[in-house]
Amino acid sequence: MRRFSRAATRSVPLAVGVVLLGAGVASALPSAADVVAQRTETGISALQGIKKSLTPAERKQDSRLVIEKRLRADHALAALLPDYRTGLPVAKTGAVSVDITGITGTTGTAVAQAVRAAGGTVRYASPDGAVRADLPLAAVDKIAARGDVAAVAPAAQAMTWREQDPRRELVAQAVTQVSEGDKAHGAGTARAQYGVTGSGIKVCVLSDGVNSLSKSQAAGELPAVDVLAGQAGSGDEGTAMLEIVHDLAPGATLGFATAFTSEASFAANIRALRTTGHCTVIVDDVAYFDESPFQDAQVAQAVNDVTAAGTLYFSSAGNSGNLTDGTSGYYEGDFRASASTLPGISGTPHDFDPGSAVQTSDPLSAGSLGKPVTLFWSDPWGKSGNDYDLFILNASGSVVSSSDNPQTGSQNPYEIASVPTTGSGYRVAVVKYSGADRFLALNVIRGRFVASGSLKAFSTAGVTSGHSAAADAFSVAAAPAATAFGRPLETGDPANPAGPFPGQFTAASKWERFTSDGERHLFFNPDGTEVTPGNVSSTAGATRAKPDITAADGVATSVAGFQPFYGTSAAAPHAAAIAALLLSGKPTATPAEIRSALVSSAIDLGAPGYDAVTGAGVIMAGPALEALGVPQS
Repeated sequence: MRRFSRAATRSVPLAVGVVLLGAGVASALPSAADVVAQRTETGISALQGIKKSLTPAERKQDSRLVIEKRLRADHALAALLPDYRTGLPVAKTGAVSVDITGITGTTGTAVAQAVRAAGGTVRYASPDGAVRADLPLAAVDKIAARGDVAAVAPAAQAMTWREQDPRRELVAQAVTQVSEGDKAHGAGTARAQYGVTGSGIKVCVLSDGVNSLSKSQAAGELPAVDVLAGQAGSGDEGTAMLEIVHDLAPGATLGFATAFTSEASFAANIRALRTTGHCTVIVDDVAYFDESPFQDAQVAQAVNDVTAAGTLYFSSAGNSGNLTDGTSGYYEGDFRASASTLPGISGTPHDFDPGSAVQTSDPLSAGSLGKPVTLFWSDPWGKSGNDYDLFILNASGSVVSSSDNPQTGSQNPYEIASVPTTGSGYRVAVVKYSGADRFLALNVIRGRFVASGSLKAFSTAGVTSGHSAAADAFSVAAAPAATAFGRPLETGDPANPAGPFPGQFTAASKWERFTSDGERHLFFNPDGTEVTPGNVSSTAGATRAKPDITAADGVATSVAGFQPFYGTSAAAPHAAAIAALLLSGKPTATPAEIRSALVSSAIDLGAPGYDAVTGAGVIMAGPALEALGVPQS
């Protein structure tokens, strides 16, 4: 049995977050903490060994692809990582869904042909060279080795911001004659007083799909919907969102396109809804995991394009919790080098504890099982030369998941790993492999950091990010219109709030405990130049006041599975519909005038004035029309 020195126990924080100081005298037997530390060191060392031995083709690949291939081929390596899983969904056929990034200036046509020749299936190819494909895992090296390929990664995942409550959905519910959101926002009263219906305005939705569109139309819940050619998608959240828009703005024309084909397709559809679809108002409820919190990347840039052209854009703020309610699974802050390291690994762990203690991991809640964990740092997108890695550890110190891509100047400042779906005692660690100190953003998407044993939990505000935080977009938080969301977010959580239905929102109304908070800290302009040249730390950059506003969720639709419809996914279409009412009342209103009317007339819900959970507050149709100067009929 290996003997450990007491001095070596200084490396323990990466695994358990506790510093044990000693005099350097060898102990007779390794302590439990020593064993945990050794497991962590063995796992990270094995993963770093892969990183140090990458072939030129592998250096273009996401680490999860490389590790999956190596573990399948190398039993000795697998023995060093007995609890490790890449989380990579490999089909029984051996295929994996990937995003292939082409070299700047390529169209992707040749890459698409090569994918088909390798036995793959092309799902989408964009004019700028991005290709989404189902590719045999064994063929990834061949495609990555091509001169016209810059990177190959597992297909970027997207999610909507619907919050499911199975206990509510077990019982079929009839759609109420008056929508709860319509009543809570005072939209019905406003339509009658001001003679507005959304007529002359086209509101377009981006979500997963509209599978039940014809069923909703046959039931009289929806009129004709202009779906972009080939962009109906799959799923039904889009149908439910369209019903909300139609409930509040029954005279508006409706449109739809999916956001789920790929990230590049999402951005293309945003632009197409404006140019081809002629949409006046666009609303989405989708987020891709790799959307940068620090810079407007491809989807946010598409939002910037359409808002610059005069389109109003609304987007869900997210359901990742907030610091005010203690539901945050988000941490951001400057990298802090730990005084305690593991001697067998390269790099320096991040110390989460700003005090005198050292804690190099952040513990996760039981509700974080199966959740993705993302890490970003303040380097420009596609130009990161500082190398940070992400590790998820179990209670015994073993590495169970990781992301340790090399960043050498042309890669993204981004890592993603997944928490296992079973077990307990997991924690997240960040290691600076090489390079300069940077500002970090660590997000357990829809999970939570929670104290465990001697470990403290460290979380911050600011999880709202990506295109929802685009400068001129409306980032929309959620407040319940009627029945409280019935499922505790985590075991032991307090009850969720109920809404005012059949009444209207008031200053006493509450927001949803899961709604994501801001504000959003940015360091880079869309082109990658620094906002504050020479400084990308917490003292620099710019701050966007996001979310902007709050709207209703927890409302009935006729769509199966959306009875009721909870989440900021439901809130965003309420806000978009109210904007349509304003534009139909004053078609000449500018985007700035619409924003001013919505914000200035909103009911303040949180701390006085703007707050980082509800923004300006919950918007109301009648007061906003009055603020815009629309005369009553």
